[in-house]
Formats: sequence, structure tokens, C-alpha cells
Amino acid sequence: MNNGEGLSGGPAASGFSLLETLVALVILSLALGALYQAAASATRNIRVAEQYTRAVALAESMLSAHSYVVDPNMNLAGEFGEFSWQVLSWPVSDPVNAAVAEDAVLAVQGVPLQYLQVWVRWPGPSKQRELDLLTVVPLQGVLE
Repeated sequence: MNNGEGLSGGPAASGFSLLETLVALVILSLALGALYQAAASATRNIRVAEQYTRAVALAESMLSAHSYVVDPNMNLAGEFGEFSWQVLSWPVSDPVNAAVAEDAVLAVQGVPLQYLQVWVRWPGPSKQRELDLLTVVPLQGVLE
């Protein structure tokens, strides 16, 4: 018969013991610590993705601004906010006529082509980050 008394004749124990409460607090603190680290990592990843997206937009705008090349060996550089950029161009060699002439330039419909490379660099938390885009564009002097 249970009349509300414990084994020692006193009132029955109810609630959690001190040890159970401490174990629950340790488990809770470990879970919250892991959650905090995950949130901090996600925030850091969002910042890196945002910087990378801005770098891609800058590089694509540089490619768009140089849809043709004026100087066969162009080398431009500048800065935009935290980003530094560089645009380089050089002739596309003709693999078919390379054996005949070392400086043979590939041409499409009589228009010589140029490689156009855009580098965008920005500081990262531990090392410098870099984006590199490469395309082929015509040389403008022949288009006119």
C-alpha cells in the first residue's frame, strides 16, 4: 500500500535528483555548443559565397566591357572596393600553321583572335582568394 511515504518512512521523493539535473545540463550545453558552431560556420560560408558572387559579377562585367580587344597584348589592372582585378590579352596561336610560322595567329573569317583573361582577387580570412575567367575575343583593329 502506498500512502505517500518513502522507504525510510519519510515523504516519497518526487522530481529529479541533483545528478540527473547535472547530466541534463551537460547534455544541453553540449548540444547548444554544437548548434552555435554550426551557426557560426554557416554565417562564415554565407560571407564567402557573397564575396565569390560579387567577384564573379565583377569578372563577367570586365569580360562584357572587353568584348573585343584593341591592343594585341593588353594588360589592365584596377581595384573595385575590396577586389583587385586584372585583364590580360594575348594572340591565339594557330595550331595548324604553327609548324610553318612561330607567330601564326588563329583567325576566324580573317579576324585575328585574342585570349582575354580576367583575374579578380580579394582578401580571405586565411589566404587571398582568386577567380580566373578566360575567353576568346576578336581584335578590334581588323573589325573596322
